[in-house]
Amino acid sequence: MIAQKFRPLVNIIPTATIALATIACWFLIHRFKEGEHISQEEMEIHSPDVVMLSGAKLDAANLESEPAQSQPIQEVFVVPGRIQYDEAKHIEVKAPMDGILAEVLVLPGQPVELGQLIAVIRSAEIGQSRAAIVKQEQQRQIATRTLQRETTTANNLSLLTSMLDEGKSIQSIGDSLNSLELGSYRQEILSSYSKMLLASELLAKIKPLANSGSIAGRLFRERETERQLAETAFRTARDQAMYQAEQAKLKAAADLAEAERQCDLAWKTVEDLLGYKEDRGNVRLDSEAQLSRLEIRAPIKGYLESRAFSNSERISRGESLFVLANTDSFSVTASIREGEWEAVSLQRGTVLSVSIPALNHRLFPAKVHYVGREVQTETNSIPLVATLENCDSLLRPGMFVRVTIPKGPLRYGLSIKQEAVVQHDNQPFVFLDMKRDGFKKVDITLGNSTDDWVEVTHGLKEGQLVVTRGAFLLKSELLLKGETE
Repeated sequence: MIAQKFRPLVNIIPTATIALATIACWFLIHRFKEGEHISQEEMEIHSPDVVMLSGAKLDAANLESEPAQSQPIQEVFVVPGRIQYDEAKHIEVKAPMDGILAEVLVLPGQPVELGQLIAVIRSAEIGQSRAAIVKQEQQRQIATRTLQRETTTANNLSLLTSMLDEGKSIQSIGDSLNSLELGSYRQEILSSYSKMLLASELLAKIKPLANSGSIAGRLFRERETERQLAETAFRTARDQAMYQAEQAKLKAAADLAEAERQCDLAWKTVEDLLGYKEDRGNVRLDSEAQLSRLEIRAPIKGYLESRAFSNSERISRGESLFVLANTDSFSVTASIREGEWEAVSLQRGTVLSVSIPALNHRLFPAKVHYVGREVQTETNSIPLVATLENCDSLLRPGMFVRVTIPKGPLRYGLSIKQEAVVQHDNQPFVFLDMKRDGFKKVDITLGNSTDDWVEVTHGLKEGQLVVTRGAFLLKSELLLKGETE
């Protein structure tokens, strides 16, 4: 009876025992792992490579972290160079001929515009050249009037021959063409035409008599022959006059063209001496002073760097008068040596980085102008010339620079910010942000670098948080920790 009463309880005990045993095992295992985890954590915290900061010190440090990430990497090398004037924008203005420096209108350091008058020279040579222009201009005017006259004569002659072909009388022709220009052709043609008309009238008068037998047939034939000869003479004179008139017009046109060429050559001779084009329509050539006046104008926009003469000084052909320079841009010249030739693949327009020590190593962009082909035997190098804009007017010719030149293709590599890298005993390292108020020192191996990034070839994985701002403070804390230990 009692056994039957406690039989359900007996059946439950094994099951409960098993459950309690399972819970106990789980609790023991969990406590063991938790203790192991705490031990590892304590080991990391007390590791000599880990820096721990208190809350106040952490807030004051104002640390920043960024993940290591893939960035474009360009291998580069640095060569020394110099800033020089752009050859096309640095011009020495020389005296084109002998003379007297009558006026100097600018001073060194003053800005000048393109074409601005900067000096005046009095020169007999330029006066003679301008006098040749005056002579050739007069010849051109004569040739122009001659062509106009010959053209008018030829046109009037065509009108005369048309009236003659119509058989009009001398009186009517004279009345129509009396005021027109015909030259000597009027007399030659009208005289032969008059003789032809007279012979025709005589023949017409004796023709009835010849038909009636009143006069001998021989006389009629003589009159007819005379009329034919008169007509032939007229047509010959007319054709000859037309030919001569056309030839005279062509010759006048050729003379005018030659006069214009000579006049243009005279102008070009003067402009070659001047070094600039004159306004031919407005230049004055009516006095000796104007003829001998030689104006020196600025060939470029820029600044007057220097001048060699003062007012009223005598100058000779080829002597340097002024030096003009445009400083809006400069050239950067450098040499690429033999060991770097194969690594360099520069195209015109490639942007380079130029560091200027005199300006606290400030960086300026420069565009490649050309890379030389010929090897300089003295230095066994090839020249590199780049264009550098002088936007802030800080650059000066002759400044020493360092030119950073890319080599090889662009590639990608694991990179961190430059300020994240610190060193001790020539070993670079970074601090990993462990997110538990601890920062672990990790030694790294560096690769190529840019202005902002540095490649890490060993020691980091992509995505790991690296302390950027405040890395030097952590280094100090780490060294201090090492001393106290």
